[in-house]
Amino acid sequence: MKYQSLMQPRDYQTKANRLMKGREAFALLMAMRTGKTKVALDDFGTMELEGKASDLLVIAPAGVYKTWLEAIREHVSLDLQKRLLTHVWEAGKAKAAVGFMIIKNRPRILLMNVEALSRPGDARKLAIEFVKTNRAGIIVDESTAIKNPKAKRTKFINTELAPLSSFRRILSGLVIPRSPLDLFSQFEFLDWNILGFRSYYAFRARYAIMRNEFFGGRRVAIVTGYRDLEELHALIEPHSFRVPFRPNIPSTYSVRHVRLSKEQETAYKEIKEFATTQLANGQHVTATIVISQMLRLHQILCGHVKDEEGKENEIPEYRTEELIELLEDYEGKAVIWCSYDIDIRKVSAALAKHFGVNVARFWGGNLKTREEEERAFKTRDDTPYMVATPDAGGWGRTWDMADLVIYYSSKNNLEHREQSEQRVQGTDKKRPVDYVDLIVPNTVEMKFLEALRNKINMVTTINGDNYREWLI
Repeated sequence: MKYQSLMQPRDYQTKANRLMKGREAFALLMAMRTGKTKVALDDFGTMELEGKASDLLVIAPAGVYKTWLEAIREHVSLDLQKRLLTHVWEAGKAKAAVGFMIIKNRPRILLMNVEALSRPGDARKLAIEFVKTNRAGIIVDESTAIKNPKAKRTKFINTELAPLSSFRRILSGLVIPRSPLDLFSQFEFLDWNILGFRSYYAFRARYAIMRNEFFGGRRVAIVTGYRDLEELHALIEPHSFRVPFRPNIPSTYSVRHVRLSKEQETAYKEIKEFATTQLANGQHVTATIVISQMLRLHQILCGHVKDEEGKENEIPEYRTEELIELLEDYEGKAVIWCSYDIDIRKVSAALAKHFGVNVARFWGGNLKTREEEERAFKTRDDTPYMVATPDAGGWGRTWDMADLVIYYSSKNNLEHREQSEQRVQGTDKKRPVDYVDLIVPNTVEMKFLEALRNKINMVTTINGDNYREWLI
């Protein structure tokens, strides 16, 4: 793989486009925030200009795919933007794509979330029809989303969509988050000839060291190690460009969208209507009352709600799944901030189970062990994640070994936000930090984030006349 560590961002973006130009299959293995989206859109612009492609299907995780809209506005040339049609797939709104699909004499971009392709239905039908209509390329952003060869979405994308495309790209900051075997499905999507295997099991037999174990009387093949990885890297190298290191790039801030479960949608709607009605009937509306209602709504967005007796009840949510998908594309230490104790328990358990690692916690519930857990996070490779509350870990801690900060849930406390952001900064630290907020669009969570980003004190801003605009 092309290793790049000394160039400035524009230099390696230019080099990536030069290496990729005209290729049917290519992997942009560029670290988070190094401009791989721009590179991919520049590439499509060139292909369209040269008559090698007319359409582009972008497939990405649910929390990412809509961010391509802003990227298109920012990076696509003015000439192409004047001619370009863009459509965003949304579940339950298949009819909205009818007008988009009718127009075939202009370049088009279709944005789809990978989860929508996990089962037969309108999303799959639209994707196939779109790719078949004109010369269409396919980009799989955060391509570790298709690393599982057994997953239904992987099989559909690799066997039904990919053969119909004129060119294919995968974008990933970390193409092998857990194992070199993760390469198979991602490069199968590009072109099976790159690795030279049509079968995952043949690929595994070549590069993995296996041992048979017996569980409940059943023999199971267990991977115990890997071999010939230099050979594997040599196969990938001509078809990829890698930027694992990001010099002189300032800290970045981004959001990752979270979808709601049906249970969350119902609960959110009910409490929002109740709160609005209650406030409208009140004689005096204060900021404290409004914020209290906003926090009730925020708790639902995080997947829990208190009943009349004050007991916490969990409801289905996709936030934890989104967090895991984000971390699968990252290698290194990360700090995850949670606003509620129930989130600490849920997140730490989910990360430990999914990644098979130790997870450090720093909150009021582990007073006796949190210093020891912090030491493990700071010194041990098998403890890559710190899950903490701003109340407990937001002051006086130095976690500058982490370069990724994720706000799993974030309240409206500006002091907590500023202090928690500083925990990963150090006086001698030269590496950039990525701050990512998990949010549900068009909810009170957006209002919290806007207030924090703009350093707005909600207590002094909300009044009896404007409370409705905060309870969106």
